[in-house]
Amino acid sequence: MSPERRVSEAELHAYVDGELTPDERALVDAALAASPEDAALVRDVRELNEALRLRYADRLDGPLPPRMRQLLGRVPRWPAALAPRQAALAAGLLIALAVGAAGYLLHEYLENRSQPNLTFVFNAIGAHRLYVQEVRHPVEVRAAEEHLVRWLTKRVGAPVQAPALAELGWKLMGGRLLPDQGQAAAQFMYEDSSGRRLTLYMRKETGLNNTAFRFVESGDFGAFYWIDRPMAYAIAGRLTREDLLSLANAVYAQLEKQ
Repeated sequence: MSPERRVSEAELHAYVDGELTPDERALVDAALAASPEDAALVRDVRELNEALRLRYADRLDGPLPPRMRQLLGRVPRWPAALAPRQAALAAGLLIALAVGAAGYLLHEYLENRSQPNLTFVFNAIGAHRLYVQEVRHPVEVRAAEEHLVRWLTKRVGAPVQAPALAELGWKLMGGRLLPDQGQAAAQFMYEDSSGRRLTLYMRKETGLNNTAFRFVESGDFGAFYWIDRPMAYAIAGRLTREDLLSLANAVYAQLEKQ
């Protein structure tokens, strides 16, 4: 089997900006189809570009900020005919600085994504896809068994909690122990009144820095994941991005109180 082709940072920007030839774009399309992580990153970059466009759309026509006027006051005067170009250049500089900062953050993300431990989120989606189909054995230990959380905490090697999501319409079914790159991971499964299922996956993580929520998709399934050391979390389901985000916020709020 040939190794999975990863999209480079240069290709990603050229793809988003529409600068690839049809043949090059077809190659990147194929790579993105095989890599949900890269496809999610493309969406993030597009959202970032749109946010920057909206944030700074009025800079070319609007007045210059006081700080920029002070800086421009230190350079030689331009001819009157070139004054509008001076203002446009200053506004362009502001946008370039903002884009540069965003590019730095994106570069840091691209560096982090190559670390093998980040694959835990795809393990979480894979475990979700496998066990939500089970009718008789969706979980290893039922929620009614008092030792569930205590047992998983001991095996994972860090405090494990099963957040209460009943107020949001999700009942805890139970949980199970799973392997994750030689480590122990815990999975809690929830179900709503219509039979939809949701899983919360967690394992120890000390190799990566803390992160805010990030979203990935794999087929029909999506997941929000975050790292709050010493734990990494992923909440997965066949739900809308908005519903998953709402649930992730509820889970995070409860975990923070522990």
